[in-house]
Amino acid sequence: MSQQTIQLEAFNTDLHGARILIHGAFPAGKVPPVMEAIQRLRDPFKKKVLITNTAFSLSRSFPCLYDAVFQARDVQDWQLILTYLTYAPKPSLVVAEEVGVPDALWGKMPRSVTFIHLTTKVPQLSIKPYDAIFFAPIEEIHTSFSEYTYKLLQSIHRSNYTYNEHKEILNELRAAGAGIAWSKMNEPSQGGAIYWYDTVEHSVEDRLTSKQLSEIFAWLSDQFRAT
Repeated sequence: MSQQTIQLEAFNTDLHGARILIHGAFPAGKVPPVMEAIQRLRDPFKKKVLITNTAFSLSRSFPCLYDAVFQARDVQDWQLILTYLTYAPKPSLVVAEEVGVPDALWGKMPRSVTFIHLTTKVPQLSIKPYDAIFFAPIEEIHTSFSEYTYKLLQSIHRSNYTYNEHKEILNELRAAGAGIAWSKMNEPSQGGAIYWYDTVEHSVEDRLTSKQLSEIFAWLSDQFRAT
């Protein structure tokens, strides 16, 4: 790794109030250490909101008891979500899984809302609104996801970030099973900084509620009828 151009440190940044993108296919049961970075003991989230494209109110990556669950299918759904977030007690947390977030949402959403966006697909919308990005650990360097990560980091972090640097970093992180994170939160440079991070096991904060169990059974029943 070229220490003259880039030096990676372990990710340890406060992301409370940040817009966070978690991108790529993570190993089963593994997530970035995002929850540790956004929680404040003296300023806990007053509302937790899940935005999903599934038929039931469960998060695959950050399972907990959410105060509100929305299915985002069209513009009207996003208007309803924005209205809820505007008037909900703050600070609040939003977890959006596998949904496309409209660019227009960012300028209207209060900064007291911490927003986690998880997607395995290459985002088609602007990357600029995000304050931090966690890329899934890359096991194979010569893949489209590795190439996409390189070009994105070159675009948002440093234009002279070279492919050789990228390969050296990935080789070191791959051996440790670690991933790359980029953040501009509290960073002196306009292009932010690159860090490494270890994935953690996701844990269930609360047991499933009767409503959630009912939704799961109803969904399973529909699947059996369709087959």
